[in-house]
Amino acid sequence: MKRRKFVKYTSLSSASLIIASCSGVQLPQTNTEEDFKLDSSKLEKKSLSLAYVPSTDAAPIIIAKEKGIFERYGLAVGLQRQNSWSEIEKRLLDGKVDTAQGLFAMPMLAQLGKEKAPMISLMMLNWNGSAITLGKKAWKGGLRPASEYQNFLEFSNNFRDYTRSTGQPLNFATESAASMDTYLLRYWLGAMGIDPKKEVKLLSINPSQLIYKLQAGTIDGFSVAEPWNQQTVAQQIGFIPYISKDIWRGHPGKILASMQGWIDKYPNTARTLVAALIDACRFCDKSENRLEIAQILSQSQYLNIPQPLIETSLVDKYLSENWENFQNETFKYPDFNLYHFQNTDYLKKPDHVNYPWRSHSVWLLTQLVRWNELGLTEYPKDADQILDKMYPVKIYEDAAEILRIEIPKQARIEPKTSFIDQREFDPSQPIAYLNQFEIRTT
Repeated sequence: MKRRKFVKYTSLSSASLIIASCSGVQLPQTNTEEDFKLDSSKLEKKSLSLAYVPSTDAAPIIIAKEKGIFERYGLAVGLQRQNSWSEIEKRLLDGKVDTAQGLFAMPMLAQLGKEKAPMISLMMLNWNGSAITLGKKAWKGGLRPASEYQNFLEFSNNFRDYTRSTGQPLNFATESAASMDTYLLRYWLGAMGIDPKKEVKLLSINPSQLIYKLQAGTIDGFSVAEPWNQQTVAQQIGFIPYISKDIWRGHPGKILASMQGWIDKYPNTARTLVAALIDACRFCDKSENRLEIAQILSQSQYLNIPQPLIETSLVDKYLSENWENFQNETFKYPDFNLYHFQNTDYLKKPDHVNYPWRSHSVWLLTQLVRWNELGLTEYPKDADQILDKMYPVKIYEDAAEILRIEIPKQARIEPKTSFIDQREFDPSQPIAYLNQFEIRTT
């Protein structure tokens, strides 16, 4: 395949890092430029509306509401459950909600798209948390979960043989074209030598409808956050070949999104909301809280599915397949959902999940170039300025100071062990990274 070189761009400058004290979890008074303190009298707006799409990724938002964390920070937050990410985006753009759970790519696509809408990410809500599910047709065609193969190469050979034996492109679905699951699915396919733009048809379907589309045979598989993969397996409609953290360990999940105008108008409220959600994220990452979280999420006003289907990805009993006459073993993935910090081989203090990592946004921008989205054929020379507007760090750092959370000391480089194809990602070398890929849109 003909290789195309991208315009040379040397590096991205590192964001300035502010080191805060990490001496406790009390709620201290902070000393920022604006002398902001955790004082309800300084909140420009106390009653907020926050939209979300029901999934296990939404746990910090729901927990902050149910456990009184928002209230403890002087905020009265009303949650608005939405059925799709397009509804979330529309409500943000129209100013019908103050903030929302968002897809990681939303700010980038909004600001670089036709509308040039100033949507931004205030913080990361989670890492990992998704999986790829295939249907019965793939099982009958000889495909199996990754655990039944010696390595990724063996699975890749099997998957390519199956894909090309069908004689037509497979239909895959994600919850949105802007979903991180879309970019990970393309990455996974590309790593197996399959061109996701030519050999696969990719659809966007509301997450709660994916299981029915797979059962009806409308799609061959999907990539989505939990609990929809586990529900599909439990009902013996599909099986899981790969979970998302095995494609990229520590990949970004969902964000807290808002519009720049709202943040400019309510800066103290914005940083207090971020502080409250950091607190909720810390609660969600404590193993002793996971069963209670699953019980809360299962309620009818939230995910409205049985608690056991939510527990599987939260309490180390993940199920990859559930067919009769097969040994249906469960797997322990303590880092399947990361909300703030767990000690893993790819997450060490002071690094933590909620920080707006520049490496994540750089990687996403490389993928927009790789797949020629929004007319991007070259990596932008002004990428620093572009990403600063979409994924700023100042409000997050102020909020972290309220909680005395130490800010990461250095830029994050993803070692080759982080990705399924063993490619290292250095955010200071995006062009060198892009030029490694044979499969891309030309």
